[in-house]
Amino acid sequence: MKLDFVEYCEDKDKPSEWRLDGCQLGNVNLIVGKNASGKSRILRAINLVSNLLSGDRGLIPDGRLRKWKLTFDSHNNHSKKIYILKIENGQVVKESFISGDKTYLDRKESGIGKVWAEKLKEDIDFQTPIDGVAIFKRRDSIQHPVFEEIYNWASSFRYYEFGTDLGKSRLAFANSIRKKIDLKDTEKVVDIFNSGQEEFGHNFIEAIKSDMLTVGYNISGIEAKTPASVLFSDQGDEMPLKLQCLYVQESDLKVKTEQGLISQGMFRALSLIIQVNYSLLAGKPSCILIDDIGEGLDFERASAMIKLLISKAESGLVQLIMTTNDRFIMNGVPLKYWSVIERKPGLAKLHNIHNSKQIFDDFKFTGLNNFDFFATQFYIEGFGNEENIEQ
Repeated sequence: MKLDFVEYCEDKDKPSEWRLDGCQLGNVNLIVGKNASGKSRILRAINLVSNLLSGDRGLIPDGRLRKWKLTFDSHNNHSKKIYILKIENGQVVKESFISGDKTYLDRKESGIGKVWAEKLKEDIDFQTPIDGVAIFKRRDSIQHPVFEEIYNWASSFRYYEFGTDLGKSRLAFANSIRKKIDLKDTEKVVDIFNSGQEEFGHNFIEAIKSDMLTVGYNISGIEAKTPASVLFSDQGDEMPLKLQCLYVQESDLKVKTEQGLISQGMFRALSLIIQVNYSLLAGKPSCILIDDIGEGLDFERASAMIKLLISKAESGLVQLIMTTNDRFIMNGVPLKYWSVIERKPGLAKLHNIHNSKQIFDDFKFTGLNNFDFFATQFYIEGFGNEENIEQ
């Protein structure tokens, strides 16, 4: 199941109204735009609805009005799936799910609606709390198997903010491997590393080392162990708990480098590589979002990281959506993967080869580099004059 199209509106008809329009997605996507153009906001909007659908987050009565329309698998009209969710002040006011020409869920503001029951072969009435998303609350693999697809997509969704420390300041308890790891908590990289080593062993370690070498960091070993002889005793637990952090052995150094001493850029790369490889080996990712990809890395390593992620996405195992405003990264990513933000007051519209093909094709003959497409009047005037294309 792949997310193909996103429409989002926040605070409609209010001074704070903001809309995302024309967000057509491919398997690999690089969203580019100037500062404050809405790059991070787009990713946060997609991440929020995925968390609502997976049950990882509840509705919050924050006074906001939000509406999403998500289209999945639109390349095949027979299996095209459309999910609509509208919430206001922490309550659902509209929710529907359509697959092909069949409506499987139609729920109103009161919480009353109809849902298709597969075994009964009929629509049945239901009522669900207005502060809950029905497609999650009504999960039933027997009567509502179509809901499992969207739940699985949402629960295996991953969102990484590359500009943060990605867990560099976070340690783990040695026995936390026995507990279920929240893979959406991107700061728990030590826990995720321990789980990956336990579940996948040599293959997991070698994948990390290989990817780090591809990015430009030659490491011969990686492990998790206690950073110092400090024990913490958990209340009610007779066994003391040892803290753990990551250690890497760089090939040109004689001693291992402890997590806290690894450079921020290197650790961001390491953390992302650990988490992505764990997800891929576990067969769990559906869509990976990475905000500010390459932040803190030099040009060569940022470019190598991008190429590495694209190669993983091109295998078809995962959909990749990244953002940047870095000129070097833009120049290193083919225009066919670009989505450029046209910013207007209260509106962010994405343009790419799917909805603005002529503009992208014309630019190929200018001889300019990719960043010039973003920075020059060619981009500014071209999108302003283009005709809208029906989706």
